[in-house]
Amino acid sequence: MKRNTQSKLFIALFFSIAMTFTSLAQELMIEIPFNTQVQSSSSIVEGKVLSKTSFWDTNHYNIYTVNTIEVYKIFKGQSFTETIEIITPGGAVGNESEVVTPSLTLNVGDIGVFMLEDNTLSINNGTSQNKFKPFASSQGFYKYDLKNNNVFNAFKSKEGISTSFYDSITALTNNQNITEISSFDADEIYTSLLANRSTAGVAEITNFSPTTVNGGVRDLLTINGAGFGSNQGNVNFRDANFGGNQYYTALDTQIISWSDSQVVVEVPSRAGTGDIQIVTSFGIDITSNSDLTVFFSQINPSNGTNDFESQHFDLNGTGGYTWQMETSFDANTAANASFVRAFDSWVCTTGINWEIGAVTTIDVIAQDNVNIIRFDNGTELPEGVLGRCTSRFGSCTNLASPGGIDVVVTELDIVFNDVFTGNLSQLSWEFGPDTATGFEVDFESVAVHELGHGHQLAHIINPGEVMHFSIANAQNSRDLGASDLAGAANVMNRNINNSVCGTNTMTASACSTLGVDDVTLADNISIYPNPVKNNLNIQTALNLQLESATIYDVRGRQVITQNLKASNTLNTIDVSLLQEGVYFIKINLDTISTTKKFIVK
Repeated sequence: MKRNTQSKLFIALFFSIAMTFTSLAQELMIEIPFNTQVQSSSSIVEGKVLSKTSFWDTNHYNIYTVNTIEVYKIFKGQSFTETIEIITPGGAVGNESEVVTPSLTLNVGDIGVFMLEDNTLSINNGTSQNKFKPFASSQGFYKYDLKNNNVFNAFKSKEGISTSFYDSITALTNNQNITEISSFDADEIYTSLLANRSTAGVAEITNFSPTTVNGGVRDLLTINGAGFGSNQGNVNFRDANFGGNQYYTALDTQIISWSDSQVVVEVPSRAGTGDIQIVTSFGIDITSNSDLTVFFSQINPSNGTNDFESQHFDLNGTGGYTWQMETSFDANTAANASFVRAFDSWVCTTGINWEIGAVTTIDVIAQDNVNIIRFDNGTELPEGVLGRCTSRFGSCTNLASPGGIDVVVTELDIVFNDVFTGNLSQLSWEFGPDTATGFEVDFESVAVHELGHGHQLAHIINPGEVMHFSIANAQNSRDLGASDLAGAANVMNRNINNSVCGTNTMTASACSTLGVDDVTLADNISIYPNPVKNNLNIQTALNLQLESATIYDVRGRQVITQNLKASNTLNTIDVSLLQEGVYFIKINLDTISTTKKFIVK
């Protein structure tokens, strides 16, 4: 019997120390309190990312990126030279690359405060001094927004860089003497940028189209307005990895055209729903008055200049990929069953050809041709990380493809946090099939999300969808929604139709059918026929009272919305005017809903 627990609270555990932060939830991570970060970090520095280069570790297990940081100030730790190196997971070496989700990804030019711990990895870049890794993954970087005098990380934001934020650190380090290595004054920069904004001429975004797009699939967004300037600047989107509390800048190569009154840009993988921003070459920010909707998004491996779509192929010789559970994970009956339910949610709904093979004694995340499912060992995962998916990629030259290469997924690895300790010891896994309540974290929801990354779906900002950037304890998000299904269908279209890099195409899973969809809402709903030509029927049990149904195309556009008759066990929707193709129907019942895929022929 499930224990009685207190009311829901977000995984973000609020705190206050010398100042008040605005708290924000972050994808599949538990917030580490600020005082714990300061006290647990071996060093705390302010600095700027000068460059980044990726290398294999000495075991050739994983790729890491070495970020060279110009040090401005030291709040805690030893004295440094003018630069240090911060190691983050993932990157690209030659024709191989890795994307690790979640993890900290830094960009050249980023400025902020880094909470650091000593690096224990041996990296093949020829140096060993002044190497660190971020404490608590992406939580360990507090990025500056100098134009607005703000600082933020994955969970928190605060105004007042050199006042409130500095004070919050020194109050916990008991060290008022901040060591200055290089001259940097956040207040001075903010004042200068504020003066530039006040003297700017008329500049505005009047409209943009389309208003609903998808990220990481080369959708084009046209932004109209005035005062953009004749020289190319930047285009910013709300960053889905951080729930939209900061902007993500599109690559220069993603800007297709630029004029004083119109910009055309490819929507990047990390773009999330929210306003958009033009940053002119002369430093003026122009923000839209309305929000762009990003329906789904896909992971894009990157070489720093270009982002690339990827696809799965026939890796195991039987049409897809074989995963293997590590011995101790397999032996955890509850975790095993929970993972299999999450696994089947993708396999049987989207047709991704995955299977679970023999148990393995391999207990490491490495490039070893094993798609592993395992728990971490000790403190292997950074503080606060619930689960992590590593996608490995290979590439080949194809001058006809964008960026000149094609990319395939060569291996997938997933690792879960085995226990909650320290400040998080009140939390525990709920493996199901019961749903999580109180201080329980739903394992199946975390698993289905990480498997979504394996499917090559990126984060979105849309509560209720599996690929939404955040989750809370006592929150259960196990069912694939319209955007999850649409993004997966887009990937599968490449998987089964495009043969690249000399590989054989993936074949659809035998678990996926095109017949009557008998996956039910409350075990009592189905749609038929499927495929359909004229009328789509929704059959329900007598005790269910449906409210409405919305049909989306694979681009995420609403094409039909219809109220349903609650008293009827059979509702019919005319789809005869829809073009042939794949669609998704979201059926609403009170506070819950289910989404089904169907085909119009």
